[in-house]
Amino acid sequence: METVKRIAFATDHTAIQIRETIKNYLKDLGYEVLDFDFCGGSCDYPDYALKVAKAVANNEAYKGVLICGTGIGMSIAANKVKSVIAAVCWNEDTARLVAEHNCANIVCLGSRTATVSQICHRIKIFLETPFEERHSKRIEKIKQIEKMESC
Repeated sequence: METVKRIAFATDHTAIQIRETIKNYLKDLGYEVLDFDFCGGSCDYPDYALKVAKAVANNEAYKGVLICGTGIGMSIAANKVKSVIAAVCWNEDTARLVAEHNCANIVCLGSRTATVSQICHRIKIFLETPFEERHSKRIEKIKQIEKMESC
């Protein structure tokens, strides 16, 4: 019997029109969705990026999906959590490469930069693409970078 993998999921207010469609898509793919729903209205994306990043870092979820206007803000915020590699995906190639080469455990997407169909397709590619072990040395180097003082 195969274990159902859990995906931590959150959006900000820019994705309110598509969030249910994406959650249902993840469920249709066979994932359990750990949804960090917001209370409605305008919200601060770092709060939701942190919730998903902590869930992934604490192994409460296999991987994470974050959606804001561009995906950039969510990515910046999520990457502050140790052991998280959150990456913005602009197309199918980047969705594959962040999983394959960068061992990303959170994908960040833009509700203002892609259609819901494109977002769903990128998520599927990200989730189904295995990490290539030949990149492990680089990933270990990334994990060892600690917070540095600014220049």
